[in-house]
Parts: sequence; structure tokens; C-alpha cells
Amino acid sequence: MSWFDRLLGRVQIPEDSAPQPASRSYGNALGAARAQTIFGGTSGGNVVTPETAMASTTVRACVQKIAHTVASLDVDMFAVDGQRQTKIEHPLSKILKVAPTAGMTAFDLWEKIISDAYLYGKGFAVIERDNNARVLGLRYVEAASMNETELADGRPAYILEDTETVYVDDELFMVCGFRGVSLIEQHRESISLERAAENFGSTFFGSGGNVSGIIQTDHALTDEQFERLSASWAARYHGARNQHRTAILEHGMKYERIGTAPESAQFIQTRKFQAEMICSAFGVSPALIGLDSSVTYNNVEQQSIFFAQYTIAPLLRRIQQQVTVKLIAEREQSSVECRFNIASLLRADAKTRGEYFTALIRDGVVSINEAREALENLNPIEGGDRHFVPLNLAPLDSFGADPEPAEE
Repeated sequence: MSWFDRLLGRVQIPEDSAPQPASRSYGNALGAARAQTIFGGTSGGNVVTPETAMASTTVRACVQKIAHTVASLDVDMFAVDGQRQTKIEHPLSKILKVAPTAGMTAFDLWEKIISDAYLYGKGFAVIERDNNARVLGLRYVEAASMNETELADGRPAYILEDTETVYVDDELFMVCGFRGVSLIEQHRESISLERAAENFGSTFFGSGGNVSGIIQTDHALTDEQFERLSASWAARYHGARNQHRTAILEHGMKYERIGTAPESAQFIQTRKFQAEMICSAFGVSPALIGLDSSVTYNNVEQQSIFFAQYTIAPLLRRIQQQVTVKLIAEREQSSVECRFNIASLLRADAKTRGEYFTALIRDGVVSINEAREALENLNPIEGGDRHFVPLNLAPLDSFGADPEPAEE
């Protein structure tokens, strides 16, 4: 069996390297019992898995925000020569920014891998190579179908459930979440509480916003009378369509409300607080997913920059290092690198950016080429490395000083 066949996973593992039973599954393919073992139940008795967590409006919005942000960024290959970096066309360029494999766009690949990294802890793509070990593409595989194990020699490996194909670490392009652990697993209690609040709201408002109550009477009711009263009450007063109907009781019956109104239980505040906790776990401001209507344009702009710097930038760093280690040939790793253009997330509007860099160039802080790279990852131009300063500038302490006497 060739090294190439092994690299693509078309291999039967020798007995002395056979994988041990899987110690961790990233999915829920084996049902709720398996999911509870992996992700754990909550104090409320709910099993929170990636699938059930995505039913949370906040979780879905946060995952989509992060995944779509990364997938929308331009990614290019650069030749590195000291401090000088030049955008180049590289065999990996098309794979990373256009089509990683047949039938899938680069946007779809990044969206799926990033989503899996946050939901399952790791996102996977099989590295497809030719006989000379050159990268031909990246084939996405669902994290839900991958089981982590360990070979007899101690190397980590992953088993694809559908085919039972075994992949070792260097055969997979992986994007990991924080410490490789699912955020869903780490914050399942907060997600469970938010889901409970959602379910409560759905049940409460589905019944017309009426809390529970009891009907009291001093007279004993026969079974027939009890059934008739129950059926009549449910038909007339249960549900949103009947919430404003006036109840008519007979034979001295009295209605007494029990339970707690949503206002008293701070239903809205509870939902808001849990949503904010989930947003905090994902590193996404509530305003960026439409949960805070009180913010201004300037506030949103600052929160977007914070999101780019402290949530997206570390994630991009992980991806770029995976590209270097797994996809770029070792002989090129010191001279070629992959870069996502995060500048588009950090910049203000075009007018403000133009004025800002014009001032920097005018005062000699940056060169034209430095500004071109910072703005749009543009290639340098001839003569663009020179720095300019205004001719009318002079040291401040020279003003008002007596001219130095000319030497005789």
C-alpha cells in the first residue's frame, strides 16, 4: 500500500497500529444516550448537543456571525522577503479562496469548518494530495461523523464513522475551537437555561398568556360534571384566541389564579441575560446579532472592531498556521505565507480611511506602499517605499531663537 493511499485514507491499519476504541466522538450519530455521555446533561435535565443548541436563536446567530465573517474575507498567498511581503499567485490560492474541491466553494468550506469548530470543538477537511505530496484540494468532512482515537504508537487519529476510514493528524486540515473543546460542551448550562426560557415563553404565549389557576366550589362534583366543566373551560378559555373572553361560572364557583406572571418572574430579563452570557462565550457583541437596539452607529462600529481584534483575529491566526504547517511545502514555509485580509473589518468608511492614510503619508509616518498594503493588500509600486515630509516643517525649538552667528 503506497504512502499516497495511506494519505488519502485508503488503507487498512496493520494490527500493531490498529486504533483503540474511540475515546471521543464529535457527533451525535449514536443517539441521545451517547450525546449525554459526550456533552453531558444539565442541571435542568436537558441534554444539550450541537444539534439542539442550534435551535437556540442566540447560539445560531453567534455561530453564523463568526463563520460568515471568516468565510467573507479575502485570503491570499504572499511571498515574504524580510519585511517586504508581495501578493503572489500560488497553487494554494485557488484552493483557499475559490474552490477547495469539486462541488464546493471556498466560502462553503470555511463556513462549515468554522461552524464545526465552535459546535464540536474541531472542524475537519481531508487534505487531498497527488503522488508527489502536492496539495490538490481540501475535502470537507462533518465533525459529527468523526471519532477521535489513539494509535498503538500514541499518535492521535480520527475515524470517519460512515466508512471507518482512519486518518492520522497530518492527513487532516483542522480548525480547533478554544483548547479543542466545544463551546456547546463548555457552556451547556447557559444554553439549556436559554432554551428553557424560550420553551416557557412559547408555552405561555401559546396559551394566550394565561397563567394556571384553579376553580373552587363548595359543592361536590360528580365525575360527569367534572369532565364537562374541564372540557368546557378548555374549549372556551384556553389558547391565544380565547384570552380576552369573560369567564362565566355557576353554582358559586370561584376562579383563583396560581403560578407566577412572567413580569414577576422577570421573563424578559432572564432571556436577555442568558443571551448576553452566550454572546460573551462566543465573543460576539449582542448588538452585532441584533439583540441590542439601544446602540448607536458609532457604538456598533467600535464593537465591530473589538469583534475583529479579539474574536476573529485569533481564529485567523490558527487557520493561517494550519495552512503553513499542513499545506505549504516545508521548503517554502519561511518564504510563503497565507493571509486573510482582516483590514476590511478594522477600517472605518472609505472617506475616513482615505483621510487617515493621506495624513500618515504626508507626515512621513508610512510610505505609499505601506498604505497600499494596509488598505487593500495591494502590491507595492515602483518608488512607493519612499517617505515624504512637508518642506515647511522645522523643529519647534527653532522658533524665536537668535540666528547663530556666521563663522568668520
